[in-house]
Amino acid sequence: MIGYDDIEQAIKDLLAQQQNSGKWPWLATVKSYGGEFDEDLLGVVKRFPAIWVTTAGSDGSPEKIAHNKVKDSVKVVVLVGASSMRNEEARRHGAGADIGTYSMLKHVRALLINNTLRGVGLEGLDPLELGKTKTIFNTIVRGQSISVLAQEFTTGFVIKASDRDREEQATEETIERINFDYIFAQHGEPVASDLVELKKGN
Repeated sequence: MIGYDDIEQAIKDLLAQQQNSGKWPWLATVKSYGGEFDEDLLGVVKRFPAIWVTTAGSDGSPEKIAHNKVKDSVKVVVLVGASSMRNEEARRHGAGADIGTYSMLKHVRALLINNTLRGVGLEGLDPLELGKTKTIFNTIVRGQSISVLAQEFTTGFVIKASDRDREEQATEETIERINFDYIFAQHGEPVASDLVELKKGN
């Protein structure tokens, strides 16, 4: 069964593939987001250009598709961050060998839109659909221009109540024969008996 951690890890694995293969030589850091921007922003900037991944959870309206199955809708957020010593425009557009967040976002979108992550071993995930884009940071800290953008994606997967399946299967397999005794009041004991065999699946 797929979990939120599986989705997050699969996206990180896919991003790391681009980094390690040399397709994205500009990428310095791939991590799960854990509130880094709330603590040491200058320390985070040292690891730019960087991409973080986090799962924002369900939208709270799972779709029931069978007696023991529901489809969960999930929001995933990918953050891209870049900095520049030049100016405000350079941190977004890039300059010289430095990549900007607009270009990073373009690469991320091209990689993830309609991706099921099957290529990194995740089975059963719906294709990732593009969501909203938000500006997280667009500021200057100690002479460095910083830009961080957040790109949302939505997807879904089926949750199956496997324990219930096993219980129902055990019940179906156990009740295969039913014996009926016919008792008349005046006799007080069975005078006839029927054995009914049930077909599996009934």
